[in-house]
Amino acid sequence: MSVDNFDGDRTADQPSIIYAFDDGDEIRELCRSGHGKPGPSPGDVIERDSTRSNPTERLPELELPGERGLKEDDCGEEIPVFACSQCGKPKYLGRCCGSPTCERDWPAAVKRKSIRLAGKLDSLRRNIYAQYDGKRDVDFQHVVASLPDFQVDSKNSVDRALLVLKTLLEENWQIDGFAAIYHPFRIKKEYRKDQYEHDGKEGEGDMTWSDVLASDDPEEYLKYSPHFHLFFPAVRKSFDYLVAEAVADQSGWVFHRITKEGDSNISVLDLEDLVYQVTYAFSHAGVNEWSADRAELTSRMKGGLHNMSVSDEIKAECTSYFCQAAPKLLGTEFADLNEASCDAEVPSSTDERSTSTKSSEECDEDSSESVSTRHNGDDCHSEQSETDSQQVKNNESETSPEEESSATPESTQTETMSPADSTSNSSPDDGESPSSLSNTTKRTQSNSGTEGDTPNDADPLDPPAVDRRSQCGGELIPIHEAEELLEDREWCVRARHVSGLRTAIKEWHRRKDGEKRLIWRSDGVGGYSPTVVQLH
Repeated sequence: MSVDNFDGDRTADQPSIIYAFDDGDEIRELCRSGHGKPGPSPGDVIERDSTRSNPTERLPELELPGERGLKEDDCGEEIPVFACSQCGKPKYLGRCCGSPTCERDWPAAVKRKSIRLAGKLDSLRRNIYAQYDGKRDVDFQHVVASLPDFQVDSKNSVDRALLVLKTLLEENWQIDGFAAIYHPFRIKKEYRKDQYEHDGKEGEGDMTWSDVLASDDPEEYLKYSPHFHLFFPAVRKSFDYLVAEAVADQSGWVFHRITKEGDSNISVLDLEDLVYQVTYAFSHAGVNEWSADRAELTSRMKGGLHNMSVSDEIKAECTSYFCQAAPKLLGTEFADLNEASCDAEVPSSTDERSTSTKSSEECDEDSSESVSTRHNGDDCHSEQSETDSQQVKNNESETSPEEESSATPESTQTETMSPADSTSNSSPDDGESPSSLSNTTKRTQSNSGTEGDTPNDADPLDPPAVDRRSQCGGELIPIHEAEELLEDREWCVRARHVSGLRTAIKEWHRRKDGEKRLIWRSDGVGGYSPTVVQLH
């Protein structure tokens, strides 16, 4: 075995690969070495009548995403995940395990894979474009490669098949890096809807993959037909179909380039379309458990694609495109923090004088309580009641009668994000009811019309209560970062939802320090990100 180079997947080059198809009747040897030497060159395919190896291992029939029910008992349970950096209002979302086997949370696995893969492909495209000094157009390509009866003498038939594809792409089309997504099944023709949007197969039914995955028995509508979706950047018109036909005749592998209806020159329009197509491909990819600690959607990055880094700007762009595509392709809405902002309604700046503020002592109390919750998370309800009672007393002593009517609209605001917010948004004094206000107005008007009274002598009417609330629009930050805000005395005075944030942080500590699993896990690229991403 030669170890002249590695393609990043810990698999060394082999001099050749033996594989069979058509129930073992056809045997091929694909050469992977021999440059500058007599005899076969890399990429040459040799027909064999027999072989000493035993190519009987087929591509696996892996399960589809979300087939096992809920992975965790608390999947979907609302927990605090983010908070507003300006007003402090916490954001509660459904807990998400992020496993591709979970019937609720498998779209989160698609999100993680799709954004990373699309970002790397874009970086590789830019790199190739720079190699040609901007003189050649470089486009994204989407190609389906299939040899359904592929058999090898290896327990890991998927990796062996990808080595074959890597060699064929390199030697016949000079493709240096690509991504591959493995699909073990196709929809049966009698159930399949025409897939013209991606130049797919004709069908006789009306079902798409979203229909199949949502059905009670997906296997009823599927047939075993393994294939790979390949994505790569290449110089425009470099993927020649005449070459593809010759490769199919020699190797048995069929390469079908996906094109847009009405324009055979376009496979993928742009980065947005790439994210869309990659997301769609991952939605019904096979789920493997080859790693001991996790299940994952089956995909590989080969060649130079491994070495690509993704800028924050491109990652944010891919995330935005994914969040737009997910409701249609995955049936799930995702929160995009790059575009999301706080939707809490707060008094406008002209009404700040009529709203109650906290004293510095109360802010100190908030800060000390937020720290102590790491050890006293079970006492959050009693501590909350005592603090709110003290706040009510302070506000009652500070609010003047004239300010009561202008504070009334604030007291009637109902927050829906969490139970804690309804406490923090309630005004200490509800003021007069609408009926009492109207009666007072009538009495004042009747007194002004009595004999002996003149307009100058009449008591001026109180100005009507005006709702001047506006959307906060503050930046959403992870809940663990929001905890530091409670230590800032000036921020506590300005923020409108300190009480709700304090309760949310206690809940977060209870989750993190208790028996339940951490809601913050490694994102696989050196950082930590929330697994809770789904809205419902």
